[in-house]
Amino acid sequence: MLPDDCVIFDNRVGTARGCAFEADGKHILMLPGPPRECREMLKSCVEPYLRKLSEAEIHSHNIHIFGLGESAVEDKLRPLMESMLNPTLAPYAKDGEVMLRLTAKATSKQEADEMMAPVLAQVCDVLGDIVYGVDTDSLENTVIGLLIKHGSTLATAESCTGGLLSKRLTDIPGASKVYLGGVVAYSELSKTKLSGVSPELISEFGAVSSEVALAMADGVRLKLDADIGIGITGIAGPDSDSSGQEPGTVFIALTTKDISICKQPRLFHDRERIRIGAASNALDMVRRLLTEQLL
Repeated sequence: MLPDDCVIFDNRVGTARGCAFEADGKHILMLPGPPRECREMLKSCVEPYLRKLSEAEIHSHNIHIFGLGESAVEDKLRPLMESMLNPTLAPYAKDGEVMLRLTAKATSKQEADEMMAPVLAQVCDVLGDIVYGVDTDSLENTVIGLLIKHGSTLATAESCTGGLLSKRLTDIPGASKVYLGGVVAYSELSKTKLSGVSPELISEFGAVSSEVALAMADGVRLKLDADIGIGITGIAGPDSDSSGQEPGTVFIALTTKDISICKQPRLFHDRERIRIGAASNALDMVRRLLTEQLL
């Protein structure tokens, strides 16, 4: 059943049709609920319908941020955001990250880009090195791109993240050009057998320590003959370990033939968010190394 005198939207990937009609000066659009059908109809039917209603076009740039929370980002940019009408700037929180969407309405994409260019430059100037990319898909996508650009290779040794870092890297097409592989060294035995950490080091400093993280990073780097090694060890929770260290205690190490650095980020909340945060911090360390911003 469809409203009288409506525009019918054919469903190319399902059975339920959609439609659009005008009533009391307003346009009502009705689409099927299943996401796959809804997305296809939005692209093939709704966008052309809406374009006929206005000569203006809407275009956006997505600014990706890691290292600062949504509220802190908003505090830095609030005066700018409150002063803007077109283009506009809006923050969106993601898992461990923030995205800013810069949007302009204009008669063409070129005009919209020209309107957004000075704002984009201002935002990047205010936020500095916590901006890891513009219109990129993800932090791991940025890292793979940088590794390819620099001709560098990466190997990983993970404990508390359980292979999440490897999974995120290998989600990116072309990662095999630069990501040589990794190990999930979850127990103390696997840390010694797979990533070359000496039992004496674990006995002296504990499995969750900066010393062990550095040894994991260097061990896997040397085993796989990679340019960069990453080592992650920590407590994802929900309980603390036998040493009494709290969940969220994580050490992330990066080594090259010339550099050895370890970071202990402040991670909290639940097990999954701690693991995501640890993997993201490791990716950001590689990004900073390859953009000469590693501290």
